[in-house]
Amino acid sequence: MPRHRRLPAAALLATAGLATALAAFAAEPEACLRLFRKGMLTLPFNPAFLHVAEVGPDGRAALMMSSFFNVERAADGEKVTRVFERDLVAWIPDLDGVDLAKFDPATQLEVLTDRAGPPYKEVWPNESDVVPEGVLPFNAVVVPGGFLATPKAGRFTIVNIDDPARPEYVVAAAGTATPDCSGGVVRNDRWFYHQALFHDMDGDGLKDIVTARANLMPFMYKCPFVGELIYFRNPGKDLKPDVPWEVRVLAGLPDEKNGPEVNLDLADLEGDGVPEIIATHFFTSDNITVFGAPAGGQWADFNPAAGRPLRRATVMTGQGRPFAVEAVDLNGDGRLEILTSNHQGDGCFDVTADKIPGRVIALQPPASGRLFEDPWTTHILKDNIRPNPTVPVPARGPGRLAPNRAVAFWPIRWLEKRVRPWILVGGDEASRVWILKPASQREDDWTYESFTIFDINDHYGPGTTQTIRTDDPKGEVISTIGGVAWRYDRPGAWGFAEIYVPVFEARQIHVFTFRAGPFGGSKLPRVNCPPDVTLACPAT
Repeated sequence: MPRHRRLPAAALLATAGLATALAAFAAEPEACLRLFRKGMLTLPFNPAFLHVAEVGPDGRAALMMSSFFNVERAADGEKVTRVFERDLVAWIPDLDGVDLAKFDPATQLEVLTDRAGPPYKEVWPNESDVVPEGVLPFNAVVVPGGFLATPKAGRFTIVNIDDPARPEYVVAAAGTATPDCSGGVVRNDRWFYHQALFHDMDGDGLKDIVTARANLMPFMYKCPFVGELIYFRNPGKDLKPDVPWEVRVLAGLPDEKNGPEVNLDLADLEGDGVPEIIATHFFTSDNITVFGAPAGGQWADFNPAAGRPLRRATVMTGQGRPFAVEAVDLNGDGRLEILTSNHQGDGCFDVTADKIPGRVIALQPPASGRLFEDPWTTHILKDNIRPNPTVPVPARGPGRLAPNRAVAFWPIRWLEKRVRPWILVGGDEASRVWILKPASQREDDWTYESFTIFDINDHYGPGTTQTIRTDDPKGEVISTIGGVAWRYDRPGAWGFAEIYVPVFEARQIHVFTFRAGPFGGSKLPRVNCPPDVTLACPAT
């Protein structure tokens, strides 16, 4: 979510009616939130990860989305019988121009990848987002792709959205050489990518792409899970559509296999002007690691051979498979914490028996400020999240997993940086979405009220997540919440949070708003906050 400048207090206080708005939020009833259903976007494909971004000099809001595994299955829910749409990245380029009641994907939604037609190259795109202004000579969208068990390795591309033809630039091509792990040595070029961050890593004045990557199908190639922390060096004036960017490894092969592989954030945790990289180890371990530039230096100073290695610290372990990470001041003490979630199984079958349940977690840095030497404190903000039981009964793991990403937000822009943020949590195959609200404004209080704002079984009908559909698409089960997103719906103090919830198999994005009633003049239906209850495991 784009960061917004803090508005002058005088201008904010002069806004008529803000006192009424703040009083309304302070007086929230415990049973539910003052949140309203705004509408729904119906798509021709499964929406996976969402991001709201500001595009171009006018800062117009665009909704980015990735889509993959667009399949229909046989009536038993097992065999794939048809692929009804390719893997792709798309966007709604003018979110403010969309009337949800009249949304037409044929005219208001645009596919950005594989525009030339078959053979399609895109494989399982993940966290696609807009490239920050100034990184490239044009406005662009970054597309990190691939997944653990896809038929082909992932690619990493950039789409020029200033050009009506939407040409793609290759950052990393999909590897084709067969991995070789004989003799205990891993040789691999078949990677997949999940996310992209941007920072000048080599000191040449150009922002590079910072990412992590993991190896494709390690079991097939009799290889261990391997992760690497890398960056792709910005080619500057030598940028060409068909020339991959130079890759530089920060942590990975050949020296180590247990590098991070999936989610990242980039933030100045030490307050010295040099950002740290926060990274998750999802496949190789259960760690979250903070990587820092060489002591007292910049990232361009990284040179292990000259005695200038990375600094690193494991700031979380033993909490299950970590998912997304976000650096944010959660308790209002002026220091950045790490907001994260894990991604755990249903615990219903031997092959899905994760002992640790799904959780939303805050990692608090040591009071000493010695981030790489002293231990961090783990706070569990929401516990006992389980996906609904896996359907059909799984022959192998991991089965369904939950939750998905957790992101911090404020319901009104006026509250930003003035009170502790709230937290939006996508449930993945728990099939629900929650908002966590701080129980108090005390810096030492890590308790939160939890509100269920959406439940697939509540919206689509009881038992939906456990029912193999036999109408359309054949054999599919509607059960998955994708990567949620949010934005402020207008500039200034009166910007209210608007929330976007993708329901993967239903091909729909549900939109919620805090703007209604006296704030917007409209009469939208209020969310009913269904009970936060996970379905029981099937009897055996």
